[in-house]
Amino acid sequence: MILVIVLYALFGASIMASKMILPFTKPIFLTGIRMFLGGAALLSYEYFHPHRSFRFHKEHIKYYLKIIIYGVYLTYILRFWALEYMPAFKLSFLFNLAPFLTSLYSFFIFKEKMSTKQWFGLSIGLMGLVPILIARAPAEAQFGELFLVSSPELAVMVAVACSSYSWIVMRTMVREHSYSPMMVNGITMTTGGFLALATSQVVEGFAPITSLVPFFMLLSFIILVSNIMCHNLYGHLLRSHTATFLSFAGFITPLFTALYEWLLLGTVITWHFYVSMIIVFVGLTLFYQDELRVEPIIK
Repeated sequence: MILVIVLYALFGASIMASKMILPFTKPIFLTGIRMFLGGAALLSYEYFHPHRSFRFHKEHIKYYLKIIIYGVYLTYILRFWALEYMPAFKLSFLFNLAPFLTSLYSFFIFKEKMSTKQWFGLSIGLMGLVPILIARAPAEAQFGELFLVSSPELAVMVAVACSSYSWIVMRTMVREHSYSPMMVNGITMTTGGFLALATSQVVEGFAPITSLVPFFMLLSFIILVSNIMCHNLYGHLLRSHTATFLSFAGFITPLFTALYEWLLLGTVITWHFYVSMIIVFVGLTLFYQDELRVEPIIK
C-alpha cells in the first residue's frame, strides 16, 4: 500500500513541476519537448531490452494515429495551456474524472454493461464538479465562460475526454493485438511530440524558453518521474493489485498536488476543493464497490 501512495505522490509532483515550468516556456513547446524526449527514452529501452520484441504493423497505423492525436497532441497541449491559468490541484482533480469517461466509452463502444450502482456513482461523481467549478482563479475569468465553465476548465475537460478515448484505443492494441504498452507509448509520444514541436514553431516562434537552466532541470524531473519512474512502478504494482484498485487509488493524486502547491507556491486551497473531493470520492466508491471486492492478483 505504501508503494501505491508513493506512485500517486509522484504523479502529483509531476503535475506540480509542470505548473512550475510553464513560466519558462510555452505550452505547445513544452508538450513537444517532453513527449519527444520521453517517447525516445521508452523506444530506446524497448529496442535494446533483450526480452521484448520491437515491432510495428502497418495495418494498425489507424490506432497509432488516434493515440497520437487524442492521447498525446490534443491532451497535453490543452492540459498545459489550461495549467497556465488554473491551480495545479484543480487540473489534477478534473483529470480524476477519467475513470468515469473511460467507462462511458466502454459502454458505447464495446457495449460493456454498467450496473445501476455504477450509473448512480457516475451521477454523483459528476455532481462533485459543481463546487470546484464555481471556485475560479482570476486568470481563468479573463477568457469568459460557457454555461458557467471557463475556457481553461473546458480545455481540461476536453483533454480528459481525449485522454480517456486514447486509453480505450490503447486497450484494443494491447489486448487484441498483443502490443507492448511501452512500445505503443514510445511511438505515439515521439510522433506526437514531433507534431507539437512543429506546431510550436508556427504558433509560438523559435525556441520559446526564457531561462534554460531551471527549464531543463524541471523538464528532466518531469520526464524522470512521470515517463520513467511512474510508468515502471505502475507496472510493478499491477503484479500485486488489480487495475481497478489502482484506478480508484488515483483519487489521492489531487490531495498531493494541493499539498505541494500550498507548500511551494502558497496557493490557497478553498473549501470548494474539499467538498468536491468528498462528493467525487462517494461517487467513485459506489462506482467501483463491486470490483473492489475482487481479491488482488499476486504473481
